[in-house]
Amino acid sequence: MPKQKAEIPPPDFEIRQLIGPAELNYEEGAIEVKFRLDIGNRAAIPMTLRRIEIMTVNPEGGAYTLDPSHRAYYFNKTINAQEKAAVDFWAKAYAYGRSTRENEPVTVRGTLYFQTPNGYYNQVFVKEIGQYPGQND
Repeated sequence: MPKQKAEIPPPDFEIRQLIGPAELNYEEGAIEVKFRLDIGNRAAIPMTLRRIEIMTVNPEGGAYTLDPSHRAYYFNKTINAQEKAAVDFWAKAYAYGRSTRENEPVTVRGTLYFQTPNGYYNQVFVKEIGQYPGQND
C-alpha cells in the first residue's frame, strides 16, 4: 500500500444523524446513534473509506456523548472516481434522557481515512448535529 499522501481534490462530505435520542424515546443510558456519511469523490481515481474516528466535543451540554472507548469504526467502501456514496454506521453513546439537555445539539469531531491507488488521504471534520426532528434531513 502506498504510504504517501495522495494529491487529490478533497471529497465532498456530510455527516448526518439518522437515529438519535428522539427516535429512541429519550431513554437515559447506553444507546446507539445511527449516522450517515455522504461522500462525493471529486478525484479522477477511486478512493476507499477504511476508517472513521469520531468523538463528541460537547461543551457542557449536548443530548448525548459518544463512548470514548469506541472511537474507531472500520469500513471497506470504495467510491469510484467522480461518484457519490452513502455509508451508514452505528456509534455507541451515552444519552442523558429527558432533561434540559434532551434537544441540545451535539458537536462531533472526526477524521475519515481513505486509501487510493496514489496513497492515503485523510479528511478532518467538525459538525454540530441538531437534535430536533427534521434538523438532519
